[in-house]
Amino acid sequence: MVLELSVPSIVTLDALKSQIPTLYAYIISFALVYLSWRSHHNAFEKADIIDGKTFIINGIWLFFITLVPFVTGLIGNAPNDTISTVLYIIVIFLWSFTFQFLDKAIVNANPEAEKDEVRTNPQRIVLFGSYALAFVFCFIIPILSIIIMGIAILAMLVHIFRSNTF
Repeated sequence: MVLELSVPSIVTLDALKSQIPTLYAYIISFALVYLSWRSHHNAFEKADIIDGKTFIINGIWLFFITLVPFVTGLIGNAPNDTISTVLYIIVIFLWSFTFQFLDKAIVNANPEAEKDEVRTNPQRIVLFGSYALAFVFCFIIPILSIIIMGIAILAMLVHIFRSNTF
């Protein structure tokens, strides 16, 4: 998967400054990919059995992750656009939501496995609450939605590193 940062044809402070929305969306998307890779690795590491349901849900989850570069590009090109922001948040939400089902399917097929930490209430409130808040702000101040997403992802990263749950 490639998340694109374009190099300006003439390197000036203004040209670099114009790349800030793209860079910010890139950083958020990279952090999400990183967290998802970690969660995906942990989910499948605890599984002795991968049943058909898990395989199908994993495919759906992978489909949503393949949409991330596209919606990240939209945000980079139009950070204050409502439609770009709505699409970005919907894709990220569906990606995260599908992972909840993926982890549940793994735990159902492997009853001794522990569920992912994002399937506990405090983490769900942070993650999905921030998505809901960001979605509301899509229609008011679209760029603020992306900032909210970034703060939520940063909070998740801090939680993981502080709790040492690698």
